[in-house]
Amino acid sequence: MCTPLRSCRTFQQFLTNPTAELWRRIRRASCSNDRRNIQVCCSDVIGNGESLLPSKCRLVAGQSVVPPVPPVLRGEDSILKELPWTAILGYNSRTEPVWGCGGTLMLSQQPTVSIKLTPTEPHCQEVVRLGEYDLSSVEDCSGHGSWVTCAPPTQDFTPEQVILHPDFDTRTQLSDDIALIRLNKKATLNGYVDPLCLPPAGAVVEALLGGREAEVAGWGLTETGQRATVLQKASIPFVNKGTCNHHYDNTLLPEQICFGGLAQDSCKGDSGGPLVLKELNPLLIGIVSRGLDKRCGLVGIPAVYTHVAAYRTWITQNIKA
Repeated sequence: MCTPLRSCRTFQQFLTNPTAELWRRIRRASCSNDRRNIQVCCSDVIGNGESLLPSKCRLVAGQSVVPPVPPVLRGEDSILKELPWTAILGYNSRTEPVWGCGGTLMLSQQPTVSIKLTPTEPHCQEVVRLGEYDLSSVEDCSGHGSWVTCAPPTQDFTPEQVILHPDFDTRTQLSDDIALIRLNKKATLNGYVDPLCLPPAGAVVEALLGGREAEVAGWGLTETGQRATVLQKASIPFVNKGTCNHHYDNTLLPEQICFGGLAQDSCKGDSGGPLVLKELNPLLIGIVSRGLDKRCGLVGIPAVYTHVAAYRTWITQNIKA
């Protein structure tokens, strides 16, 4: 990350014992022309949540790509253990919740989720569940005969704190549509529950994709009009702002990005869920935000997602161990 020299642990020695060699290293690492406020490329940032991100997530550029998944409306069932970062939020009751929006695990303690809010909605979020796959079964298994593999029990958490973005729904419709939910205990990472990496701050989505599609996931409405019981996934293309913006009265902000415009789509109940670039270390590039109206999968009309790279600094400033 490009960060102030004083905040980079790698170069702290220079502040107390400056040497010519250290100064040469700093000049090579410099990412700013401002000599009064020297900034350097740093992977070891002090004083914010960067150090809390899983080690595999701190360096996300230049990863090799895994083979693409086949092309959450008109999506397909995901594979057990394929999307271990996906969370689902339950409302109104902890023992018999109404399952609603989705979320994404970033740390073992704190998923980041997109929330459609009324003034009282944070108080009716009763449970965050990790490790879920099939809502209709108590135990999730895959395979046949002696090759059957079963997932460990799902993990349920009480929301300890909901941190809303201060500009949520103020600059345009559903602007800054991102929130953090701090969980009441540490999650157990077991392969069926695992955090998702964030893209670099300020990353350009189109450049990250390089012509590839991204994948959206959730338990929202399917083409039958019924909520999915098995976690669904669908591959959807990026749509540039010029093409997308006129569908939304030219009100979209730089922090909002567009995907879709095909029959496959996110839909009601997927809100807050992850839009993922599948790499060696997959990246959370978007959060399901809104569509044009209550219909989903409108050919030619993309949906709007929160641009996560635009909020990496805000995220890391608001997470804690």
